[in-house]
Amino acid sequence: MILFKNFINQPYPQLRNKWKIIISISLFIAVFIQIFQPFGLSEYQGSYKILINSGYGFVTFTILIIDLFFVSLFFKNWFNEKSWTVLKQILWLIWILFTIGLGNYLYSSILFSFRGLQSFFIFQLYTLAVGIIPIIILTTIQQNVLLSQNIKSANYFNSGLLNNDILIEKQIISLTGDNQKDKFEIELSDILYVEAMGNYIEIFYVKENILKNTILRSTFKRAELQFDKYPSLMKCHRAFLVNINKIIHVKGNSQGLRLVLKNTETEIPVSRNLIKKLKDKMIFYNQKL
Repeated sequence: MILFKNFINQPYPQLRNKWKIIISISLFIAVFIQIFQPFGLSEYQGSYKILINSGYGFVTFTILIIDLFFVSLFFKNWFNEKSWTVLKQILWLIWILFTIGLGNYLYSSILFSFRGLQSFFIFQLYTLAVGIIPIIILTTIQQNVLLSQNIKSANYFNSGLLNNDILIEKQIISLTGDNQKDKFEIELSDILYVEAMGNYIEIFYVKENILKNTILRSTFKRAELQFDKYPSLMKCHRAFLVNINKIIHVKGNSQGLRLVLKNTETEIPVSRNLIKKLKDKMIFYNQKL
C-alpha cells in the first residue's frame, strides 16, 4: 500500500503536443467504431452509415478540444505543472473518457433516439472498457521510462559538476528595462537566476551570502538578448535563465530535470529541448579548465 501511494504521488509530465493527441485519438475512435460497430451500430443499415460512424470521431475531436484547452484553462490551479502527479494524470484521463462517453451518448440519442440512464451507462461502459486498461498501463510505462531517462541524465550532469567557485567572472552587468530608464547593475558572479513574470523579469542574486531579488520592467526576450554575451548565463526553460556556475546538483524525475543552485531552495526546471544545450555548456566549462 505504501509503495502504491508513493507511486501515484510521483511527479508526472503534462501533455505538450495537444493537437497530436487530439487528432490521433479522434482518428482511432473513428476507425474503431467503423470496425467493431458498438452501441448497436451493426444493426443499422442506413445509406449514411460510414458518415454516421465517422461522426463519433468528430464528437471525440470536439470533446478533446474542450477538455484539453478550455477545462484546463478554467482550472489552472488544479493543472499546475509543479503539482501534477501520476494520480492526477490517471484521474484526468478517466475524466476525458467519461466526457467522450457522454458525447457519444448525446450524439447517438440525437440520431437514434436513445434515452434513459441504461443507455447512458452502456455508453460509459463501452468507453471505459476500451480506454481504462490502456490508460493505466501506458501511464505506468511512460512514468517509469521518463523517470529512468531523467535520473540517468541527472547522474551524468552531477558526475561532471565542478567546484565552480574557481570560474567566477568579475564583471559588472548593466541591465536596462523596456523604457530605457530603469537600470540595474550587478556583478555577474552574484546572479543565481532570472525568472520571467509577464512584462517583467525578476533577478535573484546573492550579496554577502544573503539571497536578494529585484524586479525590472523588461520582456524575457529582451533579457535574453542582454545576457547573450555572457556564456555562464543560459536559458534553461521558457521562463528561466540560470547562472550555470551556481549549479550544485541536478535532480531528475519523470517531469524532467531540475537544477539545485547555491543559496536558494528554489529548483529551476530544464526544458527537454534545452537539455543538450545545457550539457554542451557544462562540457565547455570542463574543457575550459
